[in-house]
Amino acid sequence: MRKFLIATHGTFAGGIRSSLEMIIGRQEDLRVIEAYTEENKGLEEDLQAVLDELSEADELVVFTDLLGGSVTNQVLRHALRQNVHIVSGMNLPLLVEVVMAGPDEPVTGVIAQAIQGARDQMVYVNDLVTAQQSDDFND
Repeated sequence: MRKFLIATHGTFAGGIRSSLEMIIGRQEDLRVIEAYTEENKGLEEDLQAVLDELSEADELVVFTDLLGGSVTNQVLRHALRQNVHIVSGMNLPLLVEVVMAGPDEPVTGVIAQAIQGARDQMVYVNDLVTAQQSDDFND
């Protein structure tokens, strides 16, 4: 079974989960860790609880906010296992694509495709509007 974890600094994880579930519906196999929301509370206990719930047949895809950030570093320290896949720098399009992928699709391919799709979603919209206006003017 494929399970998911969103782990971030502050309440970002809860907010992006809310947006994700608004788009694709409630996800029973999705957990959230909001690190440093309470004084001196990191994520180690919550992360260990998630890892302890995994069976040998489970895959866990962990999404974190910042490559090189303390959350990602702690996840790497505790979760670098064969069936755990860690994706840093996540955004909503990436989450939608990975979470919606079929469980029979190999997770490494799903992640690679989703990362490319997420990159394609990052666009300076002003340039698109300016280009469209220019095209409309030239027609």
